[in-house]
Amino acid sequence: MLESGPRSIPFVGPTTALRWTPVYRAVTLIAGDIARLDVEVSAPGAASLMASPSTMMSAFEFRRAMTMQVLLYGNAFAAINRTRGGELLELIMLDPGSVSLDVQGARPFYKTQAYGDLALEDVFHIRAPGLSGLWGESPISLCRTSLEVLAAQEEMAKVSYSNAGNPKIAITGPQKFVPEQAQKIEQYYMDRHAGSANAGRPMVLLEGMKVERISSTLDDTGLESARRYSIGDVSRIFGVPASYLSENVGSSYGTMEWLSRMYVQALEPWCATWSSEIVAKLGGAGTTVAWDTDDLVRPGLAETMAALRTAVEAGFMTRNEAREELDMAPLPGLDDPIVAKNMGTGGGTTNIGTDTSAGSADDFTA
Repeated sequence: MLESGPRSIPFVGPTTALRWTPVYRAVTLIAGDIARLDVEVSAPGAASLMASPSTMMSAFEFRRAMTMQVLLYGNAFAAINRTRGGELLELIMLDPGSVSLDVQGARPFYKTQAYGDLALEDVFHIRAPGLSGLWGESPISLCRTSLEVLAAQEEMAKVSYSNAGNPKIAITGPQKFVPEQAQKIEQYYMDRHAGSANAGRPMVLLEGMKVERISSTLDDTGLESARRYSIGDVSRIFGVPASYLSENVGSSYGTMEWLSRMYVQALEPWCATWSSEIVAKLGGAGTTVAWDTDDLVRPGLAETMAALRTAVEAGFMTRNEAREELDMAPLPGLDDPIVAKNMGTGGGTTNIGTDTSAGSADDFTA
């Protein structure tokens, strides 16, 4: 029987985790959505800095990069540059590997390679969950075992495809092979039949020799099931529904709407982390931060039209307000709410106001 030696499992760390597609998708999805959300900050200085953090990076690039770093490393840092009078100037991103937190003295401070020691109020620090509350723990490091299983599966698939999908085999014969004979037979097989270049090449065996396939729990459908489980692990680590990782779960529309809301719930702690740091380091007490997540859970056109029609017919919205929700220009005569005849005070009244020429809810899409 001839077998190859064991292959080492690839190391998965914060700097290498993006090599595996489920992790790449989850991290870039969360970071991209946090970056593109509209955010309103009540403090003028902080709002200006969130809209334009520095001359080197746009607001989108800054938020995306900071969020990617915290998802991979557990921490993301930016030095806060101020004038002598304390006016906010810019946020300068720092390499997370070059920053440490010194808590030995009476007042903790950050040690940085680029700018030396910085006070707490001079570093914008986004943290992942951590037991101390002062330092975030890397999700990649905490869940490395699960991700290394995914890496091993990807490595196995890579080796399988590079060998033209040939299964693991054993070559046996009627007589016992001495080590030298076994090595020659193995080398002969590897030279003539291993690899995609030798796919379809016929195998000629000596008299009495046989080729036996060695079964594996990860052959064929087993490997696919294992990879689905690992994608589920990535989903659990980052809170991203499996369907968002391009995993086919056969979801109906209703399920997808529920999944989108579940995904927004996974984003909300990150939004809260950003908000608390904006208030603490940039805005000060009394500053409010609001994130608009409506686009992430926006229903389909049919559901939107049905909801707007109900609101118009009930008199909660005017037809032009409904058109505005659909990004349509207003039309003359559609600024008054519709009142049903059985709800009016004047018998046949259909509208409140001076315009009584159009009383149909259908007009808001005219």
